[in-house]
Amino acid sequence: MQAFNVNLASLEDTNRLGRALAEALAKHNPGALLLFGELGAGKTTLARMLVQALPGGADAEVASPSFTICNIYCTAPQVHHFDLYRLDSGCFDEALEESLDDAAVLTIVEWPERLAAHALPQDGIACTLALCSTTGLLRQATFTPLGPRGEHWLSLADLMYPQQRG
Repeated sequence: MQAFNVNLASLEDTNRLGRALAEALAKHNPGALLLFGELGAGKTTLARMLVQALPGGADAEVASPSFTICNIYCTAPQVHHFDLYRLDSGCFDEALEESLDDAAVLTIVEWPERLAAHALPQDGIACTLALCSTTGLLRQATFTPLGPRGEHWLSLADLMYPQQRG
């Protein structure tokens, strides 16, 4: 399956994408959502929009867990939101491993490139957020499947923005 690209011209576009992701998650939990991108690319914003659109997330105060490493949100499915920015490259986090092993949990990981290669999940979705213009207002989200769960999830999510597939 090829990558799935979504152009985000505004905060409202990111909000719509978060709601669409939450809707797709209600059908199938890919297990892991790995968020790649430079500082300011919108990783935490997308995580916030997604969590707040899940059942039980309307009042969630979603913030970057860069100092606590992990925030847990009592949504359906439950979300474990990790931010590995402050960890050394090549790290291994036991709490993250436990989260990834729990099929009932959606694990969102910001800065997954900080993980040791063997610790990266083999199943889920990778999302790379990139600034596309000099104003910083236009972003592109590229979704790539990881393993069979990711492939299946993206086949469901294809209904969200079919015109941007490719």
